[in-house]
Order: sequence, then C-alpha cells, then structure tokens
Amino acid sequence: MKLNGDLYRIESRMEGLPEGQSGFNIVLNPDNLIYKAHFPGQPVTPGVCILQMVSELLSVQEGKQLYIKSIKNAKFTRMMSPVTDGCVSVLFKSVTPEEGGIRAQGMVTRRDDIETLFLKFSIFLVDESL
Repeated sequence: MKLNGDLYRIESRMEGLPEGQSGFNIVLNPDNLIYKAHFPGQPVTPGVCILQMVSELLSVQEGKQLYIKSIKNAKFTRMMSPVTDGCVSVLFKSVTPEEGGIRAQGMVTRRDDIETLFLKFSIFLVDESL
C-alpha cells in the first residue's frame, strides 16, 4: 500500500546534513481515512504506517522500489498525531548497501523539534517483493 500522496506528502529533502546522512521533511494529512479509524477524535499514526513511510522515502531516495525484509530495531518512543505533529522529519543517519539489499538506520522526529523522537530504527530493505 502506497501512503505517499495520501497519508503524507513529501515537502522537501533535508539540507545541510553531515556527510552520509540524508532525509525528508513530510506533512501528515489529518483527513486521511486511517486517522478516522485510528482513533476518532484523537488521531494517531499507526506504527506500521510510520515504517511504511520510511520504506517509501528510502525508495524515493534510492530511485527504486524497496521493501522492508527485516527490522533489527524499531523503538517507538511516543505517539505521532497529525494534529499536534503534522510536520515531521525522517532522517537517515546511515544507508549502507549490503549483499542483497540496503541497511538503513535513522529516526523520525518532529520537524521543529528534533528532540521529539517518534521512532528510532535499523532496518534491512530489498528491491524485490517477497
């Protein structure tokens, strides 16, 4: 399921990052159907959707369709709401090609406050559907 353009949209690529790092600034769509079900009146972005966003953004960056094959670490530290956290940054601290795929480590934060951490991740992605 593709979420880019529906649950969220890419606003810009992050600039001025240290070498080897990359990222995107995105805007969540509070009118998306997912938020009407999860949860009405107090919308929260499901963790699986956050991981799918990370996968889609890395696909944009790498120029090929990537799928998460394994998750070494996914630490969700707080809930992400399109109402209070509508502007989000996805930072890739490292993206390393490995045999059979790409390993990525990074975090998802509130854009105007990187101390507000939603997810810290280490994942392995492949460019073919399982």
